[in-house]
Amino acid sequence: MPVTLTCARCGQNFAVPPSFASRKYCSRVCFRSEQAEQTAWTTHNCLHCGNAFRVTGKEAKAGRSYCSRPCHHAATARQARTCGQCGTEFYPKHTNNPAGTLRGQFCSKTCSGLAQRTRVIRTCIECRTEFEIKPSRVEKGRGWYCSKACMHRSDGTEERTCQGCGKRFRAVLSVIAQGWGSFCSQPCTSRRVTRACQVCGAEFSVKQSVTDKGAGLYCSNPCRDQDKLNQVSKTCPQCGVEFSVPASLKDSRRACSRSCWWKMMGTDPTRSAILARARHEMLTNRAPTRPERILYGLIDELMAELAPDIDWERQLRLLDRWTVDAAIPALHLVLQADGDYWHGLHPEDRKDPRVLGNMANDVCQDRKLTAAGWTVLRFWERDLIRHLPACAERLRAAIVERTMR
Repeated sequence: MPVTLTCARCGQNFAVPPSFASRKYCSRVCFRSEQAEQTAWTTHNCLHCGNAFRVTGKEAKAGRSYCSRPCHHAATARQARTCGQCGTEFYPKHTNNPAGTLRGQFCSKTCSGLAQRTRVIRTCIECRTEFEIKPSRVEKGRGWYCSKACMHRSDGTEERTCQGCGKRFRAVLSVIAQGWGSFCSQPCTSRRVTRACQVCGAEFSVKQSVTDKGAGLYCSNPCRDQDKLNQVSKTCPQCGVEFSVPASLKDSRRACSRSCWWKMMGTDPTRSAILARARHEMLTNRAPTRPERILYGLIDELMAELAPDIDWERQLRLLDRWTVDAAIPALHLVLQADGDYWHGLHPEDRKDPRVLGNMANDVCQDRKLTAAGWTVLRFWERDLIRHLPACAERLRAAIVERTMR
């Protein structure tokens, strides 16, 4: 379907195929005339000193009003500064760079790097030892101690009881203020526990974090390999196929494969509700994508024009399963902004299994929402960015149709 554009030169409307939607001019004549105007030289008077200077049409269109950089600096009230490294005078690139910042203190990146590599000599206030430090750390109020040991001695310590072994030890006050200082050593921090091997019954030590994950069942690799040989038969509740598992995993291993496990978990209403709630929280906490921002602005504009008394919502959860990009509950209208890659706009993108999963989810979502009385409108990312007027007309027609019922 042809796309209607407006010529940037003559202002006339012209039609092009969708693949040429980025064109700016209706003909080569308009393109040549625009190029000739941009490269033509004209004479202007400097707004600061009044001298005449020559500029191209492109520079004049961009708003060049001064003959030189000193005139521009003088007219915009930029003050010359002295570089803190080499001593030369320079003008800051932006007026909002204060003199104390790196960009406002040095004339170039070279001088800034040299200043950062410079060191000053200071004396530790704890052990009175001289040490080197960056000037920037001194300006921030740091550099009072030569090491962390001196800083800890200056902060002071407190006697505490180790939560792992029960011994008494001294912890630094600054470490305690950060919520640490509960264990006397690294072995106590690891919180090792004693367990019995599932095969030979020997006791061995293992981290508590490993046992919390359901691991740490064997004392050695030979015991683990031996347990794999002790197989028991089970029947998969999903496909009905018999499979073998180690005797120690007969209670935890429920399905024959990962695919059957995910299918079984998908039919579990409790787990499906948990996954839907987690996905909804993730979508509501993240920042909107570019097509979502464009869609939200379009909805705001059209709803203010056509139905100012009707509210619409972002990231609305429907049927306790899906979270849609936007919805108008009063009109039973769902609006989705689909990314070109992740929803399979181009055939070459559909080789990715994740894209195929998203496409299958979109089909299932549209079918379920339509059966529940909702109207689903999907907008491609490419159309929202390049053909926004066509998307606006499509959304306008849907809103008008639903409001007149």
